[in-house]
Amino acid sequence: MVQSAIEIVLTIIKCAVFASEVYFATNLTRTAPAFFTFTLVLTALCTCMTEFFRLMGNGMPDIDTGLTVSGITLLFWIMLSGYMQTTAQMHGYFRWISYIDPLAYGFKAMMANEFKGLELKCTGASLVPSGPGFDNVAHQVCTLPGARPGELFVQGRDYLAQALQIYVDDRWKHFAAIIGFWALFVIASALIVEFVEFGASSHSINVYKRRRPRVNLATEDLVAESSKLSHSTEGSTASGSTLTWKYINYTVPVKGGSKQLLDNVSGYLKPGTLTALMGASGAGKTTLLDALSQRKTIGTLRGEMLMSGMPLPRSFRRSTGYAEQQDVHASLITVREALRFSAYLRQSALVPDTEKNEYVERVIYLLDMGGISDCLIGEPESGEGISLEERKRLTIGIELVSRPKILFLDEPTSGLDAQASFNVVQLLRRLAGEGLTILCTVHQPSSMLFEQFTSLLLLARGGQAVYFGELGEDAQTMLGYFERCGAPKCPPTANPAEYILSLAGNTDIDWPQMWRDSPELDTMLAELDRINQDSRAHGLPSDLDDNRRFARSYWYQIVRVTRRMLLVYWRNLDYQLTNFILQIIAALCIGLAYLGLNDSVAHLVNKANALFLAACLNIFITNQVVPEYLRQKRLYRRESSTNQYGSLAFTVSTFVTELPFLIAACTLFVVVYYWTAGLNTSPDRIGFFYLSYIVLGIYSMSLGQTIASISASESMAVMLTPVCTTVFALYCGILLPYSLLPSVWRYTLYWLSPYRYWLESIVSNELHSVPVRCRANELFVFDPPANTTCLEYAGEWVSQATGYLQNPEATLACNYCQFKVGNEYYKTLDWNFDNRWRNLGILFAFIAANIAIGAVVIRLIKSKR
Repeated sequence: MVQSAIEIVLTIIKCAVFASEVYFATNLTRTAPAFFTFTLVLTALCTCMTEFFRLMGNGMPDIDTGLTVSGITLLFWIMLSGYMQTTAQMHGYFRWISYIDPLAYGFKAMMANEFKGLELKCTGASLVPSGPGFDNVAHQVCTLPGARPGELFVQGRDYLAQALQIYVDDRWKHFAAIIGFWALFVIASALIVEFVEFGASSHSINVYKRRRPRVNLATEDLVAESSKLSHSTEGSTASGSTLTWKYINYTVPVKGGSKQLLDNVSGYLKPGTLTALMGASGAGKTTLLDALSQRKTIGTLRGEMLMSGMPLPRSFRRSTGYAEQQDVHASLITVREALRFSAYLRQSALVPDTEKNEYVERVIYLLDMGGISDCLIGEPESGEGISLEERKRLTIGIELVSRPKILFLDEPTSGLDAQASFNVVQLLRRLAGEGLTILCTVHQPSSMLFEQFTSLLLLARGGQAVYFGELGEDAQTMLGYFERCGAPKCPPTANPAEYILSLAGNTDIDWPQMWRDSPELDTMLAELDRINQDSRAHGLPSDLDDNRRFARSYWYQIVRVTRRMLLVYWRNLDYQLTNFILQIIAALCIGLAYLGLNDSVAHLVNKANALFLAACLNIFITNQVVPEYLRQKRLYRRESSTNQYGSLAFTVSTFVTELPFLIAACTLFVVVYYWTAGLNTSPDRIGFFYLSYIVLGIYSMSLGQTIASISASESMAVMLTPVCTTVFALYCGILLPYSLLPSVWRYTLYWLSPYRYWLESIVSNELHSVPVRCRANELFVFDPPANTTCLEYAGEWVSQATGYLQNPEATLACNYCQFKVGNEYYKTLDWNFDNRWRNLGILFAFIAANIAIGAVVIRLIKSKR
């Protein structure tokens, strides 16, 4: 309730601004009562729809279902609001929906407010016949609904009543209905929040793939005999590699200058060691970790960093592991599939896949994940999938299968309970014992966790080193240093980690300066130089000396990433069923609404409206694509940081993966919609519509992917999507024909709207050479002068205008039909049947542009670290 109250205040402000711009820009009735009534109705409608979407968010189990249900509901409400079809034109089985449609009440209230005092004048094309020689209203007829014989003016209330069955005196009833819907949505949302709960339970449920692969499981004896994690004894550089850094400085630009985050930090890593990187909040732990692992994308990094005594190779990022704090994984693949994917893309192309698979099995055994190796990873929020501790082990495993020379970890115990944290750190100690080089940040570890580490790098605020060196047994080496520097003795029962963190945060003693003046720093720098000298004699390992950014070719990356995405999409049953159900229901909705279209003028316009709604429906394709693409983009950012694959592979695979499912969904729509609506049954017209609708679906999908690629968050994408699609729909030429557009939009947005090209092709494809037969209520009746036939009086005018005379030889009550063939209707929109294939080619150009924009954005925009 409080949230709704706050939202009302914000909505009032937003609607007041919007109304002030739109109302006067469109030259609506310039009276204070009309303006404030318009603003009041608009605010009430916006508040009502906000509560409706909040109800959908609270009442749906996930975003895909929420988008589907709200999208279908919105489609019904827009289609049956009273503009695309009047109440009188609606079929009985749909007419009742208009009574539970808040948009219909808002539309009627605004129309009644605007037209209640208007007087419409019949001039030009609204008079039949018209032009030179036709200046006697007694022999003309006004074509505006509500017109009276012999009058050139139509009252606004009469026009509304006749054309749209909207009655001016009911406007406040419509307003009251909007308020009633708002109250209903608020109450329903509050009840759902109170009594309905979605999401994960307190434990997770493992979900296994149906057919498990046949693999050679690793055993203890096999691992002991042929371990790929170590080729020699602990402490050797054969498995891990050395990493040294001297006088590292890192600054970032800030308003008014720059800020230094790391200040002359030095240190080293050796194989077989587990080094903790600690410090108070804001000391620069993660900053240093990112700098050492070459993940920084902004700012200036200075200093010397050497791997095995040599400058960092181009292959550094893919040959080192980086386990991020957030465990980002593809939720619908298994643990084994995730590990194999990493191994295939990060290990050398010279290593056979069979050997990579065997190595994956050893990693599974080492991480004790044999029981969950064929379990889907899942999402923590869903309650299905592996546990948080198992996700953390998987994150480490994905780095291990690349056979990294160095393993970086950012807060590997974050979010875990005490036992799970101990299991993870114990695993890291075991890996270090196998000869791996490990550096990880850790925040306030327990004494049991702290004693698992072999070395420590401690930072103070400002990114300055306070201590680097071995911990020693029970941390005595480290504690001895601080006690020699004047720190109080650490109590035997105290946690050494908490003790040193409190010292580092104590500003009474300048610990960074104490470290710079200490002999321990000189000893450390001498050891650093010795390590580089010894390592330089051996050179870089052969698999690091290839100077390749990626281990595999671009084509291999595309194939491997596409195969994984196809597998994920195939298993994502909710996503695919949502797309299929949405297309079927939307097709039935539009098809049944326009069921039984014939050759009358009203149904000629309804055919164009039905095709326009089919185009607008594609916003749902865009909406469905966006959240899935954002999930894939988060995964790409994590995997591309280790150079598993590039932006080209990601762009191609996301596009190609969507295609077969999109084509299937569009086919379902065409099969259900086309014949239900009663469109043109000529085979060539059917084939062109089918092809065009698939192309439009592909465009909508590519638009969604482009919007998602440039969006920093899902909320930003949700705001951008309707802006783009609404502009395209508004300036496509149906709602506002080309001739009525303001000049600035006539030469810009009209030609930039993809819907304009699609609708020109499809409307002309549907109506070309189709005869039109006016019904009695569609004929315009006028009397010719005395002793003159209808043909003699208006024949020349009809030959130059559209339509035909039904009774050309009559001398009274000439019956004029506005259109003779469908061509005459779409020519009033400045469209041409001959442009069909040209327009289809332009749509392909729009698709190519979307793909290119998305690819460039994905390549250029990186997460700022």
